[in-house]
Amino acid sequence: MKRTAILFANLLLAAFSLAICLVLAEQVLRAVGYEQNPLKVQVGNTADARLYHVFEDRHFVYDPELIWRPKSSHGVFNSQGYRGPEMTVPKPQGSLRVVAIGDSNTLGWDGAGGANWPGFLHRLLSQQDPRFSVINAGVYGYSSYQGVIRFRQSLQYQPDLALISFGSNDAHPVTVTDHQFAERGPGRSGWTTRLARFRLWQLWMSAWRNLVSWRSGGLQARVPVEDYRNNLTEIIRLGKKHGVGVVLLTRPYIGRRQATVRWKTFVHRYNAATAEVAGEQGVPLVDLYSHFKRRRKLFADESHFTGEGHRRAARIVYEVLQPMLP
Repeated sequence: MKRTAILFANLLLAAFSLAICLVLAEQVLRAVGYEQNPLKVQVGNTADARLYHVFEDRHFVYDPELIWRPKSSHGVFNSQGYRGPEMTVPKPQGSLRVVAIGDSNTLGWDGAGGANWPGFLHRLLSQQDPRFSVINAGVYGYSSYQGVIRFRQSLQYQPDLALISFGSNDAHPVTVTDHQFAERGPGRSGWTTRLARFRLWQLWMSAWRNLVSWRSGGLQARVPVEDYRNNLTEIIRLGKKHGVGVVLLTRPYIGRRQATVRWKTFVHRYNAATAEVAGEQGVPLVDLYSHFKRRRKLFADESHFTGEGHRRAARIVYEVLQPMLP
């Protein structure tokens, strides 16, 4: 009996010590600022940020089709999940709508006055013709997989033109594609949601995914290049069906291709595919990559514009659109 009591006491002591260590480790990670931040394009490793878009970030909620979607009326997003003023349905007679669909570089900087090239494009177009409005449908972390769905959803607002910009997130090396990830679901259970808020859990999940990736050697793009081409082609097909003019944009970034397995190792293939699809389908192309590839001062980091970069991009898009405008 005495030995049992001692054993039980030792187990309690070990459990208590482990709990203290975990609490201390969690506090250290928070103190040093460790966080899986879904608002930043992860370029330093093969960590998969999709679970954190779903569970961790306050801007998003889980969506079984899109994987994650903006919270209504939260941050820069309005109640319809877009950046900018609310849109009426049906569209007011005589008005002209442009929808910009893309990733974080399309959505732009946080805050009500945060720089974003669709917003600057809206100013340019509306100054020329007050009938124009530009809908910013960009979302942090989106690939062309979500872009097709986002475009289909935007059709209810009867856009006249659609500007499509993807590629960098598509090129991210992961263990399962976006399509596979959506089919399997993110494991959205109560305990997973709660654990995902802890830095220790985030660190563990990141380390585990990297270990699995290293052991399996099975890294692949979030959206393989051929699927990317098919996604752009599907957007164009839907656009033609619904009378929406589609314009494709190459994805701007700076810096050389990486020797390690990173998105910049592969993203040039997606820009090439964008140009090829535009030529094959006979739709306009805005080659933002070529315009910006040596202009480091217009980038806040390797793949996101500064405020001046957003203004310059808006002007470039505006000039390409001029022959298409009524």
